[in-house]
Amino acid sequence: GRVGRYNRTAYAFLMYKRDKMLKEVAEKRLAAIKEFTDLGSGFKIAMRDLEIRGAGNLLGMRQHGHMEAVGYDLYCKMLNEAVKNIKGEPVSMVDFTTAVDMDVDAYIPASYIVNEVQKLDIYKRIAGIETLKERDDMLDELLDRFGAVPKSVENLLRIALIRVAAHAMFMTEIKGKNERIQFIFRPDARIKVERIPELIKKYKDSLNFTAYGNPFFTYRYYKCGVVEKDAETLLSTTETLLQDMQELLLD
Repeated sequence: GRVGRYNRTAYAFLMYKRDKMLKEVAEKRLAAIKEFTDLGSGFKIAMRDLEIRGAGNLLGMRQHGHMEAVGYDLYCKMLNEAVKNIKGEPVSMVDFTTAVDMDVDAYIPASYIVNEVQKLDIYKRIAGIETLKERDDMLDELLDRFGAVPKSVENLLRIALIRVAAHAMFMTEIKGKNERIQFIFRPDARIKVERIPELIKKYKDSLNFTAYGNPFFTYRYYKCGVVEKDAETLLSTTETLLQDMQELLLD
């Protein structure tokens, strides 16, 4: 685990008996730690350790076969679906993506994570968040490693969960700009169509539904003129609408 915090330097002292002969693997690991001393070298040390001890059964040749033929990302997706099948959890049989395009600052500032490799890794991990606990764990890790989390990063994490909720309802896209939010569904979305009037009634004249083509909801809201509050209004309204849609429409 990690030692120290973002504003405290961490130290580790590795000691062994003077006259004791180290094994070859131990020598290699000590050499790797000595070689990679720069900030952010943890990934390089982990990769060197992987080279030393091997990939194991999960990623090794005994189990994964020709992972190179399908690629690492697809392999991880297939592995995740296999685990869900074993646990009895539902696995979507339709492969589609859900895009979220909102007029909100949602990015990792260059001043927050300077190392580009680390930044790309965090982006990828945020994109893979699926639960509230995973979001909270990521927040804790960012605070621990890089300090106080900027608002734009918090927005990025919120959008990650918005995308998960939208995908579960078979939405292909959420657009949030120009004082309106659109929720666009797949034609075969598994929702309770008969409950749509109840949802519209709850939001009165602010929400309407269009059934032709790819069906979609449109919600109209009003900006307050303050950028930060506008972004918060957009995000919180989207989250509330998705929650109501899940409770009323999800089949």
